[in-house]
Amino acid sequence: MLLLVSASAFAKELPAKIQAAFEKMYPQAVNVEWEQMAGCYVAEFVMDNREIDVWFDENAQWVMTENDVESLEKVPAPVAEAFMESIMSSMRLKDVRIITFPKHPTIIVIEVEVYNSNEEFQLFYSSDGKLQQQLNVSELGGEIYPGLFD
Repeated sequence: MLLLVSASAFAKELPAKIQAAFEKMYPQAVNVEWEQMAGCYVAEFVMDNREIDVWFDENAQWVMTENDVESLEKVPAPVAEAFMESIMSSMRLKDVRIITFPKHPTIIVIEVEVYNSNEEFQLFYSSDGKLQQQLNVSELGGEIYPGLFD
């Protein structure tokens, strides 16, 4: 309940230029919740049965979009193949997200966790299946934010 109250209170303070930029990109979005994270305004909503987070900076410039696709079936085949051939494929698949940017190539983030453990990893792949980086996020919680891609 407190989360809903704070989200709706924040929505009243959302700068009009950010709201307008979002509505231009996603005019069909409904039930949008806003929050501030990592110096950005983040719109969270569900579309086509996917959770989507759209990030804007304070100047209403689009920073990135995070699509939670939850399955390897929805990522480029080279990414799914590279992951399945890696040692990490023996871990429990926790989440799959496609991150798009205005000026950088798409990144696919696959999050896995060691069975019967709190150990979690994020694997960052380019669309052609090349592993860009691997992060141990066991103590970080696995949040995705723009600073991970600088």
